[in-house]
Amino acid sequence: MLGLVFAAIALFGGSARLDVNLLLFLRPLCMIAIGVLLVLPITAPARQMRAPTLLLALLALAIAVQLVPLPPSIWTSLPGHERYAEAALAAGLDQPWRPISLTPWRTWNSLLTLLPAIALLMSLRGISYRQEPRVIYGFLAFLAISLVLGVFQVGGVIDGPPLPYRFFAEDSVVGFFANRNHAAAVLATGFPVLRMWSLAHGKSKLPSSRRRLIAMVSALVLLVMIVVTGSRTGIVVGFASLAASLAMSPLEELGAGMRKSHAKWLRILVIAVPTLVVALLVLFGKALSIDRFVGDDLLAEKRLTFLPVLLDIIRDFLPFGSGFGSFDPVFRSYEPDWGLSRKYFNNAHNDLIELVLTGGIPALLVLLGFVGWIGWRIWRSWKNVPSGETISTRAGAIMAGSLMLASLTDYPLRTPLAGAVLVFATYLMSRPMPSHRSSTEKSR
Repeated sequence: MLGLVFAAIALFGGSARLDVNLLLFLRPLCMIAIGVLLVLPITAPARQMRAPTLLLALLALAIAVQLVPLPPSIWTSLPGHERYAEAALAAGLDQPWRPISLTPWRTWNSLLTLLPAIALLMSLRGISYRQEPRVIYGFLAFLAISLVLGVFQVGGVIDGPPLPYRFFAEDSVVGFFANRNHAAAVLATGFPVLRMWSLAHGKSKLPSSRRRLIAMVSALVLLVMIVVTGSRTGIVVGFASLAASLAMSPLEELGAGMRKSHAKWLRILVIAVPTLVVALLVLFGKALSIDRFVGDDLLAEKRLTFLPVLLDIIRDFLPFGSGFGSFDPVFRSYEPDWGLSRKYFNNAHNDLIELVLTGGIPALLVLLGFVGWIGWRIWRSWKNVPSGETISTRAGAIMAGSLMLASLTDYPLRTPLAGAVLVFATYLMSRPMPSHRSSTEKSR
């Protein structure tokens, strides 16, 4: 069931737009999966994912509350709603009972957007310890297929994503996605998973030295693909994820079982080779991400020039927000004349800002709860000696951090596929860790 759910999300969930026809396949499939998973017994769950489940339920509640109809006396007094009440008054219309959301149908869509995450979370709860390696291999296989698609897109064999998205980044490496920024952010989550797999003592039939070699080569290919996507955010997130992944465990692991001189050169090559490859890509004009960093005027980006306008909207609608999914029509009512162009601003390109703008304080509290849970898990992992549990937690935290960092300049987590990867990251972080004392005794 887990494999079927993730495959459906990968095939049909690569776009963040709400008018994608592929959602007509994905959401019913997720509903069916949820129904089946409610019936199937969970005998030996590998992880007690109580915190992620609670946080996802609170997010759903924060969205659902915005759909509750309110009497006119309350609705017209909500912050930010005055101008819409005045419009109805000027038109001579009576005020009916209305919800907090200014665009209820878009908020309903936001609620349904959680279906893939719910289906995947329920699937992962039923995974036993014996099945964990299969889940890791499944995610690595997904990354491998994404890389193959990227190579085909670079070579011109495939024009755009494998499925017919109406809007997508042309002449870019997008993999399963319609947006190169989202594709690059998900590729960046591959570094911690590869590092975790290379450190999986006794959990693979491959010798540890061969695992490390495969992981290093795969990480290099990932890095090259991120650089050629054309995503400026992706290259920053990619290098940050790579550096954090190397810091997951002491680098001495890379040279275990080798001569000291050979191990020293290996550690040098781990840093030098990616740098050399990126330099060669720049030299031969293939580093589109870096070219866009150098050639584009970052200060003229709409996501920066519109920042004061977005802060004004947040101030007007606090503490309840304008309604999940309402950013596009609400922003158009605030958009200044100097900002008008042939390109429309469909999202804030900063999900922290958009979350507060549309979801208000309740949505912000859910986000802070999630960040706090990640911080607590990281603290627990560093308090214990390195083990399979602590390495898994660190890998999941780096994955989640990469996606959230990318969300500061874009909106990858609004795609069902990137959201599924975040759920997988919480799965890695949810493994119970032994106490400090038991870990020390075990290491002896």
